[in-house]
Amino acid sequence: MNSGSGKKIKTVLFYISLAFIVGIIGFHYYQIVFAEQSGSSPESGSNSRLTTMAATVAGLNYGSTAAGTWGDFGTAFNRIYSAAQGTFNDAKANGTKNGTGGVPGAHDCSTTFGLDCYTKALGGVDDYNAGTSSPPYPADTYHKTWTACNGGNSYCGTSDTTYAEKQDPNTGLVWSSEISTSSNWFTANNCKYPNGLLGDDGVCNTNGEVACYCVKLTGGSKTGCEALGDGNWRLPYQKELMQAYIDGSWGNLSNAANTYWSSTTSSNSTYNAWSVVQNYGNTSYTTKTGTNYVRCVRP
Repeated sequence: MNSGSGKKIKTVLFYISLAFIVGIIGFHYYQIVFAEQSGSSPESGSNSRLTTMAATVAGLNYGSTAAGTWGDFGTAFNRIYSAAQGTFNDAKANGTKNGTGGVPGAHDCSTTFGLDCYTKALGGVDDYNAGTSSPPYPADTYHKTWTACNGGNSYCGTSDTTYAEKQDPNTGLVWSSEISTSSNWFTANNCKYPNGLLGDDGVCNTNGEVACYCVKLTGGSKTGCEALGDGNWRLPYQKELMQAYIDGSWGNLSNAANTYWSSTTSSNSTYNAWSVVQNYGNTSYTTKTGTNYVRCVRP
């Protein structure tokens, strides 16, 4: 091979190598620009995607610009990082709370009392009837619009055309319609009663006794929530029922004024289980052999 050919090969290899390096650098730069860019800005300036995200999170009252256990990543990253550590709270994000009353000045609160007299400073008014038109409850009471389960969303992803009613957007839980108006806890919770365990006297009526323990039924003998549909329904926990009230079950679920069983046993009287009224959130325990209404839940 003569020297001229060798030079040509070296030149070609040089340009190939240069093109490769430029391509790698360009691709890397493009990726960085794409990640940071907002509009026409190619840099991490005031309108970068990261700072836009941090501003959005700040607008929702989440996170802090202060350094944390992760160190100090700068104001934008600190805001995003600290927000990611917190628990989502829809009421906080939307600035909602117990209502501050109706139209200011509608009543002389020294003589007569209307909703406007129950100011934020005095604790506000409850959101029991938030969203109803009579009486006109304050707009800043907390309530959330739930997702109705229908064919358009495959019944909230469950494909259950019979039982799926609505999905709570705050927890993601899908709630069923009411499936029973009179059921004892064992039946609602798919528990065998009497359970047949050693020491079972056949009657659950004493704290700590074996007869109050839940032994799950299996196969075709299932009862209550676990017998429904594809088998993924269950009786809700006490705090799930309470959270559903907080998230607006009263204005969204049918028959919310009834008392519904939870699957949760009372810790100091195991012959009782907790129940919750979904229209005003009160919770109390009832003997497991008594009867309550039943509605079910699933992820």
